[in-house]
Amino acid sequence: MLSDAFLAAADREGRLVLWRHLLDRPDPAEAWVACDGDTVVGFAGIRSVPAPESGPLELWGLYLLASHQGLGLGGQLLGTALGTQAASLWVAAGNSRAIGFYRRFGFEPDGAEDTLADWEDLPEIRMVRPVQPAA
Repeated sequence: MLSDAFLAAADREGRLVLWRHLLDRPDPAEAWVACDGDTVVGFAGIRSVPAPESGPLELWGLYLLASHQGLGLGGQLLGTALGTQAASLWVAAGNSRAIGFYRRFGFEPDGAEDTLADWEDLPEIRMVRPVQPAA
């Protein structure tokens, strides 16, 4: 979704600032990681949001290395992070694979759209899901 030049320009220090913003605060976001041996291969993160129309929780990140996609880890991370709770998330509008993945877990677009100017004007959509029935 983003150019190679954009990704190459992303520095570790900038990512560290983002993680500190999410985790080092009075109401920290929560994060879980998936590991393959001693290697972190993915993570999921949630935070509380003051938007009752889209649920009290937001999935702010769910990422897996390409080598570990399609193995069920994404679903396990999502289930661990959210359980059956109502939630929302933002996803790149052109990422049909991710949109399909989230639909399998009860998320649907609600019509909200945004553009991430700092991320090469990346268009994104919000997806929401109600409380899920217990398995």
